[in-house]
Amino acid sequence: MPRKAADALVVPIPTTKRLHPPPDLSERAKAEFIRIVTCEKPEHFKTSDQSLLVQYCEAASLADRAIKEMQGDDAPERWLRTWEKAVRAMSGLALRLRLSPQSRMPNNPTRRPPERVSYYEREALEHGGAEQD
Repeated sequence: MPRKAADALVVPIPTTKRLHPPPDLSERAKAEFIRIVTCEKPEHFKTSDQSLLVQYCEAASLADRAIKEMQGDDAPERWLRTWEKAVRAMSGLALRLRLSPQSRMPNNPTRRPPERVSYYEREALEHGGAEQD
């Protein structure tokens, strides 16, 4: 049996098609973009989602900046309004991008019928005659 060449032993690294951050994204927003894209499955986002994801990341960046500005002693009220608007934008975009826990739930959850309790178990519960495990 002939020896295998070293080239034959190399396992190709599977590449995934993830969205890449656009070059004009701010540094904070770029970090958020990369965090979100790497936390989700590669097929979660489509190319058409990129503009919504960019807006979400910019809103997250703005909300983060507003929080830092409000922590100062002489924080103007405009930062509170800025934070509120950014968080409102984030919550709407998170649902559309399926980033929130509610949006990840299946649309048609299966419900199990309630478990039937035997007559003897019910009597034991009502009259306190059963021993606790």
